[in-house]
Amino acid sequence: MERALSLGLAERQGDLLDDSGRSCEKSLPEGSIYSVLHRERDKLFPDEFFSDMSSGKGRRSLPPSVLAVVMVLQRLAGLPDRDAVEAYTYDARWRCATGVGG
Repeated sequence: MERALSLGLAERQGDLLDDSGRSCEKSLPEGSIYSVLHRERDKLFPDEFFSDMSSGKGRRSLPPSVLAVVMVLQRLAGLPDRDAVEAYTYDARWRCATGVGG
């Protein structure tokens, strides 16, 4: 049985009352890969580029831009999948880079 996934979309219009985006910009070292990915994620990996990979029906997937950034960081760090999930879950730099906050 094939499971259908609809395209998850990343939040692009930050909440004016949410300081996480500004906090990330201040806390990440200028020029670091985390800072570059935080700033350029939507340009590098627009969710719409991945629309042909979803059926449009079913459960929402993780936004492809988030997954793409995690995969870049995973490769740069040389981590196996399980360790990359742990880094995404607990490392504020990874969460800032993916655009989901600190």
